[in-house]
Amino acid sequence: MNLPMFEALPARRILTALFSFLMLSVAVPALAQSDATEDADAMFERGGYFDAAAEYQSAYGKLKGDLEEKGRVCFQIGECYRSARALAASEEWYKKSIDLKWAKDHVEVFLNYGLVLMGQQKYDKATAMFDRYTKAGGDRGLAGTLVENCGIAAENMVVSDSRYRVESISMLNSPSFDYGAVYSDRRADEVIFSSSRSSAAGSGEDPITGESFMDLFSAEVDRKGKWSIPQPLNSTINSTSNEGGVALDKKKQTLYFTRCLVDKDNNYPCDIYLARRLGKKWGAAEELGLVDRASNDSCQVGQPALSPSDDFMIFVSDMAGGQGGNDLYYALYDGDSETWGSVTNLGSDVNSPDDEMFPHIRSNGDLYFASNRDGGMGGLDIYHAAWTGSDMEFNSPSAMEFPINTSSDDFGIVFHPEEERGMFTSDRPESKGKDDLFEFTKPPLEFNYLPLVYDYDTGMPIEGVRVMVTGTDGGSAEGLTDDEGAIENGGWEISPESTYAVEISKEGYIAAGDQFSTIGLSKSTQFIKEYLLQVVVTEKDYPMPLVQYVFDEATLVVDAEVNSHDSLTYLVDLLTRNPTFVISLEAHTDTRGGDDYNRELSQRRAETCVSFLVERGIDRARLESIGRGEDMPLISDVELAKLGSEEEQEAAHQMNRRTVFRITSFDFVPK
Repeated sequence: MNLPMFEALPARRILTALFSFLMLSVAVPALAQSDATEDADAMFERGGYFDAAAEYQSAYGKLKGDLEEKGRVCFQIGECYRSARALAASEEWYKKSIDLKWAKDHVEVFLNYGLVLMGQQKYDKATAMFDRYTKAGGDRGLAGTLVENCGIAAENMVVSDSRYRVESISMLNSPSFDYGAVYSDRRADEVIFSSSRSSAAGSGEDPITGESFMDLFSAEVDRKGKWSIPQPLNSTINSTSNEGGVALDKKKQTLYFTRCLVDKDNNYPCDIYLARRLGKKWGAAEELGLVDRASNDSCQVGQPALSPSDDFMIFVSDMAGGQGGNDLYYALYDGDSETWGSVTNLGSDVNSPDDEMFPHIRSNGDLYFASNRDGGMGGLDIYHAAWTGSDMEFNSPSAMEFPINTSSDDFGIVFHPEEERGMFTSDRPESKGKDDLFEFTKPPLEFNYLPLVYDYDTGMPIEGVRVMVTGTDGGSAEGLTDDEGAIENGGWEISPESTYAVEISKEGYIAAGDQFSTIGLSKSTQFIKEYLLQVVVTEKDYPMPLVQYVFDEATLVVDAEVNSHDSLTYLVDLLTRNPTFVISLEAHTDTRGGDDYNRELSQRRAETCVSFLVERGIDRARLESIGRGEDMPLISDVELAKLGSEEEQEAAHQMNRRTVFRITSFDFVPK
């Protein structure tokens, strides 16, 4: 595909000079010119979409009775507005084209109409239009992909887990194009961006957008977050041509920007220029000369981004030998000669057969850029590629989530040098009308711990329970529960990437505990924990997690299904939390076998449990082992005989083979 040249304009302005809206290779029939539309068709072919739309509308009123041509002209007007990013107007003219039956033999009307609806986040209507496209004989696979993308985009808008928050920077935006902001001072409270607002230099009108040619503007934000009125940079930077695609060195003393020269009869290849700061203004602009124009006289070069050390510059170009349409390239700075060296393609790990644009390198070395490749939400999407730590090498990129990306064009992201916030450009529906600047923030993760304590037997809240929390971050907190079982101050704020141990105790109750962690959590979370405390009752059987033994032995079962060690660890934890308890461990058998044998077997089993606890630091003086044999079955032989199947009877025997503990006293004095 022989792509026309691009200029330093907003994403859609660039893209319309390169390829069709939403970057799909949509087959558009050759223009069947009539005398009435000859000028309009010529303007459209040259890419002068805004002027072409006006000419087509003038011609439309002159067409009498030729419904076929009127339908084509309506479609062409829709194409003009789609390419110039006037989506609502484009939608109106596509509908007229369909009403005039032109879509009957030109199914691309349904497809492009659906893309316009999708770009306005009208996903249900877009899906219906893609369905009409398929039924009219269009590419079923393409339509299926677009319908799937509509579903993904709609779902992401509702259920996205992203912590980013996005707001329009209304004080910087205008009804015109505003895009590509960068921080232009060390405090990051000043920005430079490109705009086609009426105060741009020169009186010319861009025939593609119908706006003024792009200029660079600056604005400052005060401590209250109020932005100043954007002011154009001085005339050494701004010209009657297009300027945009900005980067500054780390000292904010050298400005790199894209300029695309235009005169009355010619468009020239875009190039990167530099200018140095002179007080509050910028000095003369000079062409950087990254490519040899003798051998690359028509390739486009622009949209520079600098590495944190200023050693590397990444930029965009459509020069021959790349991975696809527009690729990201880089050049290394030679400090001795104060020149930029030969350029290198970033390679297929970053670039794709589609288009990569608007690069930005964050202070941590990570690369961000916009692309129209598959896998995004539609339009241009912003991608992130983590830096490997070696020169200009990056991991495979992935698309950022909603609300950074949408089905509209999202591009030109820049991060604050020290904080988790920044700016990007989008033409999403909440824009003022064209591309607008948006601010994004990523609020810090917030974690809270809210304990609630209840009585195990009654379910009623317990007042006066001591709750103590200790974290691996070194923090700790302690409090008492109120008459609702909650901590008197409602709970505690806890830290990310930490693990917490909880101790819960009150005299007369068996103390309990807990452990939880915020490590690896990517969403703010409230840990609302309910605890059930049991009243201390002596000489009462307390059940414990299942402990099993090898048949006819006192050896603990530890296999894939049963881990008796884990069950006894429960007792280690309980006795550690309640250091004054003395307990008896009592083992029971089923009623099969001799009485004396069962009593001896159960005694050995109880002693096995005691040994386990002693080996893990529990004082032997706090433990007593008792083998009850078959004397105290939970299910008697009479009840067992009434069970209908062998499976039920075996389950009853298992219930009788149990190990329990009793609290015999709670006045032990630890050594």
